Amino acid sequence: MNSRDSREQSAWRIAFRQNPMLYALCDNTMKNFFLSLKTTVWTLLALIGFFFIGSYMMPVHRDVFGPMSDLLLFQWIERFAAANPWQAWWFFASFAALVLLTINTIVCSIQAVIGRWTRRDFLLRIAPQVIHIGFLFILLAHLLGAGWGYRLSGFMPQGTLAQGLPEGRALHLVEVRIVTDEKGFPMDWSASVVLYENGVKVTSGVLGPNRPLFYNGMGVYLKNIDFSRGPAAILMVNRDPGAILALVGGLLFMLGSAMLLVLKWKKT
Repeated sequence: MNSRDSREQSAWRIAFRQNPMLYALCDNTMKNFFLSLKTTVWTLLALIGFFFIGSYMMPVHRDVFGPMSDLLLFQWIERFAAANPWQAWWFFASFAALVLLTINTIVCSIQAVIGRWTRRDFLLRIAPQVIHIGFLFILLAHLLGAGWGYRLSGFMPQGTLAQGLPEGRALHLVEVRIVTDEKGFPMDWSASVVLYENGVKVTSGVLGPNRPLFYNGMGVYLKNIDFSRGPAAILMVNRDPGAILALVGGLLFMLGSAMLLVLKWKKT
């Protein structure tokens, strides 16, 4: 920090000490901003706008956003978004809006909790806080999933064994099957896999387009099949440490919303 910055900070401290009303005004302005329902509404509207822009930008710039589904979010930000800020500006703006919405939610919840409670309005006041907690759990789950865990994708010919997976695991692609109609067009496809841990078989299953295989927090997904060079499949192995938090957050969000709806309906 240079001397000019130090002088400016000292000037602000002196101004606040000499003018308590100025400090109170700034403090109240910040509190009112984060406690305001307008902040929530405008932030949500901004998010909708950014997502709308993103729905246009993502198909146009597939070279930037295409790898998003194959990488952890923070990995994608480091490798692609940070290197292409003009194409990913709406993403960073959305991230900033989510941070603002999170602070807004926490401040509102704290303000509600420290207020005076009565038995009559207990449920009516606790319901929004349950919604807020659920929302924060969902955000925390996505944060954990964005930076930790793993997401690996690869092309596997039928009969091969993919070794060296995290946690001492290996994946064997046993068979790839495809069902066609009378004209030869594919109607359905599947892949039989076996999962090993430290050399021991722990589970097996048949993967489909909407039928993953789960084991101890890890999911195995069938992304596509390929018969151009013999039976093969493109598989993804994913571990999301925030999955349970996301489930709990979703349940709390629905519970709080249902409570608030019923209580408001009874009150009217």
